[in-house]
Amino acid sequence: MVSMRSCLALLSIAGVALSAHGADLDSAQRTVLESIPVEILEPDVRKISIPVDSGPVIGSVELGNTSNQKQLGHSDIQQAVWSTVVRVEDAAWLRLEFDQVDLSSATSSSRESYLRVTSLLDGYEQYLDFDALQIWGNTSAYFNGNAVRVEIMASADSIGADRVRIAGVEASPSVSPASICGTVDDRVPSSDPRDARLMPIGCSAWLFSDHGNTFLTAGHCSPSGGNVVQFNVPFSSAGGGYQNPPPQDQYVVDGASTQVTPGSISLGNDWGFFGAFDNTGTGLSPLAAQGDSHTLATSTIPNDGRPIRITGYGTTSSPVSPTWNGIQKTHVGPFRGYSGNVVRYTTDTTGGNSGSVILDENNNIAIGIHTNAGCSSSGGWNNGCNLFNAGLQNALANPTGIAGPRTIQGQPSPAPDFVSPNGGELVDLVISNFHGRTIVGSPTLFVDTGSGYQPTDAIMVNATTFSAALPAADCGADMSYYFQIEDTDGNTTFYPEGGESSPLHTIVLDDLIVGVSDDFQTAAGWTENNIGVTAGNFERLAPLVETENGGPASDADGSGVCYITGRGIFEDLDGGTTQITSNFYDTTTIDDPVVSFWAWVNTEDTERMIVEFSPNVGITWFPVDEIDDTNGWEIKRYRIADYTDPTAIFKVRITITDEGADSLVEAGVDGFTISTQTCEGSDCPADFTGEGDLNFLDVSAFLAAFGNQEAAADFEQDGNFNFLDVSAFLAAFGTGCP
Repeated sequence: MVSMRSCLALLSIAGVALSAHGADLDSAQRTVLESIPVEILEPDVRKISIPVDSGPVIGSVELGNTSNQKQLGHSDIQQAVWSTVVRVEDAAWLRLEFDQVDLSSATSSSRESYLRVTSLLDGYEQYLDFDALQIWGNTSAYFNGNAVRVEIMASADSIGADRVRIAGVEASPSVSPASICGTVDDRVPSSDPRDARLMPIGCSAWLFSDHGNTFLTAGHCSPSGGNVVQFNVPFSSAGGGYQNPPPQDQYVVDGASTQVTPGSISLGNDWGFFGAFDNTGTGLSPLAAQGDSHTLATSTIPNDGRPIRITGYGTTSSPVSPTWNGIQKTHVGPFRGYSGNVVRYTTDTTGGNSGSVILDENNNIAIGIHTNAGCSSSGGWNNGCNLFNAGLQNALANPTGIAGPRTIQGQPSPAPDFVSPNGGELVDLVISNFHGRTIVGSPTLFVDTGSGYQPTDAIMVNATTFSAALPAADCGADMSYYFQIEDTDGNTTFYPEGGESSPLHTIVLDDLIVGVSDDFQTAAGWTENNIGVTAGNFERLAPLVETENGGPASDADGSGVCYITGRGIFEDLDGGTTQITSNFYDTTTIDDPVVSFWAWVNTEDTERMIVEFSPNVGITWFPVDEIDDTNGWEIKRYRIADYTDPTAIFKVRITITDEGADSLVEAGVDGFTISTQTCEGSDCPADFTGEGDLNFLDVSAFLAAFGNQEAAADFEQDGNFNFLDVSAFLAAFGTGCP
């Protein structure tokens, strides 16, 4: 148990009445005053050991299989298979700390398991899956009340063992009636969306700039990884106990982003700069959720007594209501000038206000960080750290972790299943967050139809949407494309991420008739077989975004799920052979059927992904391809008749083997189809306008295509554009249309 943390530090001149005239202190006076130990008020935090172990829990054992559940009227979604209540009778809030959590991944027949944590006071819930637990550092959000329910949620067909071991909790101080006396507090409750509470230390912090995730606070608040930034904080309990907002208003501090005053903290040299991750539940950055952030001053302000606003999460004493303790409050008082890097103001603050923004009320700009007391009933002023402290300015110029530069965030529209050889298909890029950056010119679309990437400018549809037309190309050609943006800060960003190394793909056809389609979102008859595998076999799962194993960070077709090996962050295929085999399909009803799927292969040695076809339900297998390392996700197409006869009992098998104990082997399969891919050709190749007759418009259209070196103008189909193509066009034009 950690009792009241009263930090005695040689930090400030709190409680000492200074000259009411605001004159600078001489060095001797400063030495004396800065040597006075000052108590920095912080909220109590108790660490209480409450060991709880669920033991291994298996969804299919606890719930019965899916068919039994459906007979009982239940769906196949995750249900509670284990539950416990963690309670601290005299606490106003709790935060769970986990020792070990094992959660089953999704399979072809079951969804992934997760933890559900619920406050018994207000019903706020948090869902913690494998990825969320990593971000939260094996802890939960802060929950109001003295008790939370913890549940393991699993599918009825889950055969993996789930387990949670709770180490204990962080809890508020024991709630008891307040009896604090002091001077009149002029602060009033406020709701500025830019200002936050930093837990568990209980300081204030504030969101600034258009970055979306960056904060400033006091250095003595010691922001560190695993701390939590809270917005929209509710009133405290009748006894003054802190209450917490729902998990969607809480953001985990990125330890890699924190920078604080180096060396000894002193008056005027007390700052902390950090970033917080996007919310794991909503996916929003703090700025996207809150809608506003503070603007940093570009210069110091004159000593003219202008109003200074301090907004933060200070403590309270009688006669102020204890329900105001630790909630957002604000007050305005006069500016008292600078003393070096010290900012002075006669604005009410208390313990917990450390880290608050010092706001020039006239211009609504931040000029510093509140750090120290100094006012008393007889005069004086409070103190903060000047925004233009050299160390702070250096940190701001060199952000790290999540606080580093974030480029323009956007998403291209899904690739069409096929595009016409005539071109003109529009594809969009939608910007979801500019992160304070400005595009230079317009986005560029790069398209490759077999002879290298060619650029074309996109046009603005509205403030966040840009559109570009895909070019004409030969029927049957593969088409790859991506968008690129340059911003005024010199950043180049690709959409999809990776650009040429992981573009979007489509095919150029006159028509596409899909007979079989499987995006692997549901189990559709594919089976898995493993021989000697010790880890990382094929599974139907959603890839991990933060993978470090050479596997895909996302699926290929955008549905969210695919077959992959080694889903764990550092896991790959080990020990043997893994394969997936399709259901049987009637390919006799599909005209000239073509098998297509997305493949991902990443190996260090000679391993290959083996593709095989069977015309007789797997009795006989015919080799089709050995896929070497791919450039990210690559589309693969195979005409069945080139390898075997289309039958009513046709199957596909995909195999990969780990051939060495220490070799990297990663594979993925997604977006499986069997289709008819049609290239009808044109009875009138000179009809560039497609109107059915020939006139000067077709000549003009040909010359434009020839000038742009578009595939449609390559009449000789030799990859060159010269007089032979012009001659062939004129000959076709002279022949006319049938």
